[in-house]
Amino acid sequence: MARKQKPVKIKRYKNSMGSSAVTVHKVKQLLPIVAAVLAIVLVGFLLGKPVLNMLSGAGKGDSSSSSQIVDTSSKLEDSSVQTDVSQPSSDVQSDNPQPEIVQPVAKTRIYYYADTSALSTEAGIDGVIAQMKSKGATHLVFDVKNQDGNLLYTSANQYGSQLVADKTVDIKALVSKLSQNGITPVARMYTFMDKLISNVERSTAVMYQGTDTRWLDSSAALGGKAWANPASQIMRDYIISLTDEVMSLGIKEIVYAGFHTPTGYSLDKRDFGATMDQVLASMRSLYNTLEAKVSAKGGRCSLQVEYSALMPEGNYSHYIVHPYQLGAENIIITAKGVDTDVQQAVSQLAGATDAEDISSVTLWLTDNVNTETAKSLGDYFAD
Repeated sequence: MARKQKPVKIKRYKNSMGSSAVTVHKVKQLLPIVAAVLAIVLVGFLLGKPVLNMLSGAGKGDSSSSSQIVDTSSKLEDSSVQTDVSQPSSDVQSDNPQPEIVQPVAKTRIYYYADTSALSTEAGIDGVIAQMKSKGATHLVFDVKNQDGNLLYTSANQYGSQLVADKTVDIKALVSKLSQNGITPVARMYTFMDKLISNVERSTAVMYQGTDTRWLDSSAALGGKAWANPASQIMRDYIISLTDEVMSLGIKEIVYAGFHTPTGYSLDKRDFGATMDQVLASMRSLYNTLEAKVSAKGGRCSLQVEYSALMPEGNYSHYIVHPYQLGAENIIITAKGVDTDVQQAVSQLAGATDAEDISSVTLWLTDNVNTETAKSLGDYFAD
């Protein structure tokens, strides 16, 4: 009989990573994480309070600083508005009141005119300086080209060198001497009022219409004189050249005189070789060029005008337009006090700097009569 086979027992083994083992393993994995979290919490707790205190203190410091800035700015605003420190603002009480703000006052130019003969020697210059100091004068006006056309200094210009006067000024020496005494030299240059330039360059003259004869402002028997032509390019270049020359000698301030067309008799017979509009354009262009040149050197340019052209019902036809319209920023007006209602003149001229496109107007009473009234315009000429 066949042997009865025993049923095979299947032994079931628990997995080596059983449930309890898995749990333990997971706990072991989580422990470092939990420890890390606890460490962070602990550190945060330990450091949190000091950090908060520090941040709180910084915040207070910022707040304090900003409040100080606001306070300071408000005080500055109050002090800038406040013009009378004896009456402080009711909103601001300060133990340290702001100093009084003093507005700068423009320096008054006190001019003094000296004839060339007085400046031709060192002793003469010293005498003029002494006179100026006694009068408080700050600016010395002297001629470098007179109304005849003579140059009163030694010139290298091709035309000017032929027209140098017998008595001249050593401009460099004069400028140095004046500088040592705190005085500003001002050169006056006559322009188109020039009877001599056409002797050396005929094309610069105003002619009689249709002729090659120089026009004269009166008969030759009565001393009639020729005039330079504002429309002549050679004449304009001559004036520009002389300007460059005197500036190279140390002059920074120049007054241009005789800057107009001729006056006198037979005005209808003048021939400029150009229309009056063209003559005016030439005059304006020249003055703009001169003013730009002088300004570029840090100097000042002025136009000398007769009061007869500006006075009520005055005649300015020889300027072609009203002198204020020639483009000059600074104007010096000449008149004789004995023949002029100075009070009326001052009243009329006082508003010119507001009403016209000019910076300054100075009344020069050449006979030194009634000069006190003229001083009220600001700059003035000492008598």
